[in-house]
Amino acid sequence: MNFKTFFGIACGWIASVSVMTGNAMAAAGATNGIAAGTAGLVLQDLDYTDHLQTLPNYDRGFYYSQALHVKVEGSKPIEKPYGKLVHLRADIAEFSSRAWLKIDTTGGRRDTTWGKSQDLTEDALNVLQTTFDNIRKNGSKVIVRFCYDPWFDGHSNTTAEHEWVLRHIEQLAPLLTKNVDIIVALEMGMHGAFGEMHSDTAITYPRVAEAVNKMLRLTPPELKILTRTGNYSAAVLGFENWGVDFNIDSDVFKKIAEAKGDTMYRVGMFNDGYLGTQYDYGTWGADCKTSICREEGVAWLEKYSINTPYGGEAVETASGYQVINTPEFLAHEGFRTHTSYLNLHWNDKVIARWKAAHFAGKDYEYDGSKIDTLTGFKYIEDHLGYRFVLRESWLPDTVGTGKTLRAKLKIQNVGFGNLTKDAKVYLIVEESERDFGGLAVEPAIDTIRLTSLDFRNVHSRKIEVSNGDTTMTFDGINEIDLEETLPMVHGKNDLYLAVEGVTFANNGSKTPFGSYPNLAPLYLGSFVYDSRKTESIGVKFGSRGEAKLQTRVERADQKIQVRDNNRLFRVNGKVVK
Repeated sequence: MNFKTFFGIACGWIASVSVMTGNAMAAAGATNGIAAGTAGLVLQDLDYTDHLQTLPNYDRGFYYSQALHVKVEGSKPIEKPYGKLVHLRADIAEFSSRAWLKIDTTGGRRDTTWGKSQDLTEDALNVLQTTFDNIRKNGSKVIVRFCYDPWFDGHSNTTAEHEWVLRHIEQLAPLLTKNVDIIVALEMGMHGAFGEMHSDTAITYPRVAEAVNKMLRLTPPELKILTRTGNYSAAVLGFENWGVDFNIDSDVFKKIAEAKGDTMYRVGMFNDGYLGTQYDYGTWGADCKTSICREEGVAWLEKYSINTPYGGEAVETASGYQVINTPEFLAHEGFRTHTSYLNLHWNDKVIARWKAAHFAGKDYEYDGSKIDTLTGFKYIEDHLGYRFVLRESWLPDTVGTGKTLRAKLKIQNVGFGNLTKDAKVYLIVEESERDFGGLAVEPAIDTIRLTSLDFRNVHSRKIEVSNGDTTMTFDGINEIDLEETLPMVHGKNDLYLAVEGVTFANNGSKTPFGSYPNLAPLYLGSFVYDSRKTESIGVKFGSRGEAKLQTRVERADQKIQVRDNNRLFRVNGKVVK
């Protein structure tokens, strides 16, 4: 079958795919980095290192903000997105009677022009849709926020009357649903200055909760919805005494989590006071009896935002507060919060310091002791969201009569977070060697979709904090077993893995023939198909090399940890037995 028809391949070939992580690997009997079941497989001679390139994975990373003032009639859409990850700040102030649009002081008078609380017009909705269309055409992804603050300029008390907020949600929900393919997350602004749920006397927790829950009901599960603080998210999820009950280990939390089901993993938070103080400028509470404090909030994000975007804007440290807006602090807490996006231009002073600061830590290939040019900004930029590195690829030397390929992959997610949306996964099988007598002939190619493999489960490292002590219980190495009946040609076949919209951090030694829209195939190695041989999985285990990971030194709050692969050797200079 030719590569041009690869999207039409039936999925009936799939036999089984599994992802094993951490404890599951140990339970399967893994020894010396080789899990049970690798008999008959050979470690492919590939480059298993992270090549430290900033990757074109545009559903995470640093974003560019673009404002859109939506008029009742005659507004213009965004024609050209600034970047590949856009933060769309669309204000609908003209549809709020509480929002002033301009003040005319000509002749000594103060004539104020106000918006009008009314339905969003067809023109306004069309402008928004055209903007989404242009973002899609540019190959970009978008974080969306709506508000009633004119031109996102920090005005207070502009939020429309509550019944109009709910009505506008009814009108915006179909628009968001239609464009969910390019939307990373909805920052549920709507209320307050900048859409950040502050500076408006009309804002109450019940009103925000009603509005967000209405948006949740009217949009598909793929749309992740973020509020401005943990308190607002707690109100949305049904907590009342969140200072006490919003603790993932409390009985009340467990009951609400069970009742909410998947909604618990859909509601998250954005943070535009990120790292400004130990309270993130009021994002987290100082009084843990009446508000959600940082550790309780981080623990919630760590468990329930595992596939939900989290990010915002890093800001300057307020006078007299603890300095935590450093690459070193983010390089620890970012893994717990699964931080996936940040504003490239705010705060400009913080970003400039990150760009000027040398990253002295060691995190696998990101080794500041060996790379003088490694900056804190580079480390953060490359670790926002997910970052997949192929660490081992085990394939059979020969596949026999049944054309069943058994393979084992080890893929490490070294990023702060995980994939936040389901992505299609494919295996590409290509004829490797064939004598065409010097003629340029297309090789035989087939592409098979793996419907059982969900890359959202290729998780990043897991860090546990207990009594002030920090340990890593999972280093991000995910083991994937493949057992697939594939189309293949006699002789040598090359195998590639492709995840929709995802580029791996390896420097692939080969690329397949032809073009694959929105796919960046990763070479996994080769095998020989010989129909004369009977399949057997009891072949002697072989090796073409050894994939090694580097020693890593981490800063965890005020603790320094030294690791070698999956073993912790020292914490604060003391040997761990």
